Amino acid sequence: MARRRAQLVATVSALTMLLSTPAPAKADNVRDGQWFLSKLRIREAHATSIGTGVTVAVVDSGVDGRHVDLVGSVLPGIDLTNPGGGDGWIDRDGHGTAMASLVAGHGHGSAEGALGVAPGAKILPIRQATASGVDEGKTADSIRLATDQGVKVINLSLHSGDTPKLRQAVAYALRRDVVVVAAVGVPGGLRKIPAPARIPGVVAVSGVDKNGNLAVSAAGPEVVIAAPATDIPSATKNGGYGLGTGTSAATAIVSGVVALIRSKYPDLDAANVINRLITTADDKGPPGRDQQYGFGIVNPVRALTADVPRVDRNPLLAIAAQSSSSPAPSPSRAMPSAAPSEPDPPWIWLGAGIAVLVAAGAIAWLLLRTRARTRISG
Repeated sequence: MARRRAQLVATVSALTMLLSTPAPAKADNVRDGQWFLSKLRIREAHATSIGTGVTVAVVDSGVDGRHVDLVGSVLPGIDLTNPGGGDGWIDRDGHGTAMASLVAGHGHGSAEGALGVAPGAKILPIRQATASGVDEGKTADSIRLATDQGVKVINLSLHSGDTPKLRQAVAYALRRDVVVVAAVGVPGGLRKIPAPARIPGVVAVSGVDKNGNLAVSAAGPEVVIAAPATDIPSATKNGGYGLGTGTSAATAIVSGVVALIRSKYPDLDAANVINRLITTADDKGPPGRDQQYGFGIVNPVRALTADVPRVDRNPLLAIAAQSSSSPAPSPSRAMPSAAPSEPDPPWIWLGAGIAVLVAAGAIAWLLLRTRARTRISG
């Protein structure tokens, strides 16, 4: 049963990756089509930070470091799909290259090609997925390997089985000051938000359209923040470009914003980076955190410039701990409270009074009879 479940999740993960793989697009239309740049005021954010000095691990299908928009930004990585090893630069699917370009693409020329949210950041590719799907057993290994390489951000635009090994790997990364960002996936594909997005402490990202409304995205209590997810141009395999839709893209955009924050505030630990990310988001939906947008839509400019008080621990872990430590209601508290009593109708009191009078009369008659009998016999 466990094996069948793992195979089912792997199949769903593979389909999700394929559905979110960018479709072909023309190079000269890429920058004009990157509507999220203006929507999130990325140019304004770049006046404060471009992500310099930060390395983001992209755990995916590999990254084509030779793409013109990524040349010089991709470090030698790790290939877990090849028994002989490798640097992670092979990407036959294109998904990983697309995510890397959304994080750290620098384009080319004056205003051509794919521009990422943090063009000054570096990408560490961890290839653990292929066009046929995600190798779930390698997701946890990828997180640990990326952490050991000293990255500050891990981008997980994928799904994986929720296993103890994966949770331990995420905890390993969080303890070592890494911000882990993951996609919540598409609606209807799974009954609940999958791992790693559902693991406490992970920045779970949902997707919105050009109008800021939830789109192509699952929803649930684990959602932390939202970002653009529809019709997103990016670089892809074979030096090309594509147009993608899905929370994979939204996740990469948020990872780029995290890189901007970590570059601007190198003294901040992961807990305070996450706190800055969520407290400066533009609230959307019901006030406060909700299951569609989390704390709101990411706001890079505010995240970089707002005055945000420091916290002592990862706020996402604090929220999870608070939820899990809430006492379960006792059986008596769990019972519905009694309905408020209503005054008895007058006829009840009248009947009761008559009954009392009748009873009193009967007792008096018995006493008289008893006394009369006593006098006759005495």
